[in-house]
Parts: sequence; C-alpha cells; structure tokens
Amino acid sequence: MGKAILAMIVTIMVGFMSSAIFANWVNAPEWGVILAVAVMGAFIILFNDKK
Repeated sequence: MGKAILAMIVTIMVGFMSSAIFANWVNAPEWGVILAVAVMGAFIILFNDKK
C-alpha cells in the first residue's frame, strides 16, 4: 500500500510541476497530464516486474 501512495504523490507532483513549466515555456499545459500518465505507467510496469 505504501508504494501505491508514493506513486500517487509522485504522479501528482510531476503533473503539477510539468503543467506549470510547460504552460509558461511552450503554452501547452496539457503536456503535464500526458507526462503524469507516463510516470504512472512507469510505476505500474516497475511494480509488476518486481513480483
């Protein structure tokens, strides 16, 4: 359960920070959502490989 909470917190932080960065840098805040989904996918693959 701790890994799931960690993955959720990291994904929210990555999404928030990348949305802020991309909104100012290239005027595309939706890239933050795409990056957050990619991070969560990476966590899912990582946690499934450990079993």
